[in-house]
Amino acid sequence: MDSYPRNLVDQYLKTCNKLKKVEKALIKRFGPNVSEVLDDFARLAVKFEEAAIYQYAAMCQLGVGKCEAHINNATGECQALLRAARLFLRIHQDKEDLLFKCNFYEYREAALHCYSQAVEKCPDDSVMKAAIIREMIPLQPHYEGTSSFSSPVHRIYELELSAQNCLHQEDFLKALQQLDDIVDNIYERKKQSLYKDLLGRIEILRVLLLVNLTLPPSRQTPAHIKLIEYYIQMAEFHSSEELASGGNNGAWQPGQFLPMIQKHSLAQIVLAWHLENRQDLRMYLRDFRHEYVSLNESQKFLINFIIAKVKKWKLIIENKEERCKVVFHFKVQ
Repeated sequence: MDSYPRNLVDQYLKTCNKLKKVEKALIKRFGPNVSEVLDDFARLAVKFEEAAIYQYAAMCQLGVGKCEAHINNATGECQALLRAARLFLRIHQDKEDLLFKCNFYEYREAALHCYSQAVEKCPDDSVMKAAIIREMIPLQPHYEGTSSFSSPVHRIYELELSAQNCLHQEDFLKALQQLDDIVDNIYERKKQSLYKDLLGRIEILRVLLLVNLTLPPSRQTPAHIKLIEYYIQMAEFHSSEELASGGNNGAWQPGQFLPMIQKHSLAQIVLAWHLENRQDLRMYLRDFRHEYVSLNESQKFLINFIIAKVKKWKLIIENKEERCKVVFHFKVQ
């Protein structure tokens, strides 16, 4: 088995020499066949990846990209650069997961370089360019490149991604506004049947955000008030059919895309929050977190944040009560 990687490396070096001859050949018919060199690099890339030698797999993809450039195939070159970027990024993430203390950021930089080159090869209004920019943003959040391509699907995805980032940065009001924009966007286009799962998970986040923010009525939108009232009424043993009897007509209604058992769990949380029963609120939030394994990371993060916040309030109240008891006892003496 020790000779297996070495043989692959030898093949890689021979293929690189062929590529150099292609690049140096003034008259293409006297140089090596570019298509053959491309196929060699592509075959080696697969073998290196199967052997988990990702650095060489990425370099083979760069070789594929150079061959595609020689035959003026910009799309093929872009795809090869994108594959190379993902392989370099995989090396970076693997080393990061293993907590290596040595400098492994060179692979991250190599991934960014490949992403940037891939973006340059794409037409400005192509979906490919928009997708590559979106893929590289977590690596380089302040990347200045843009694409003129836009679609409702991309807009919704970007809003959800931005809302998740705001949540983890604890900018809860902005996250709520972006989730509201998603719901408005979908219902304005009357495409809610295409986004049932998305609308369901957004509703959970909106309810939890309203519980966390505790906005005064003057700062709540009519949709926020309607959402809270729906779950308070459900907690007071109104049936779901009775709550929805006001008519739909394609307009937004709370609870449309959540299972009944999950709606009742949310209703318990909202009622405990509405009644300022902090002990029950913590209990219902914990139950909700443990009962529904389908919750995503943003939902779990928000639940944990509210639980910690309620616990902090409880400690503050207990400390105040303890101080009051001490003062009262001192005065009595």
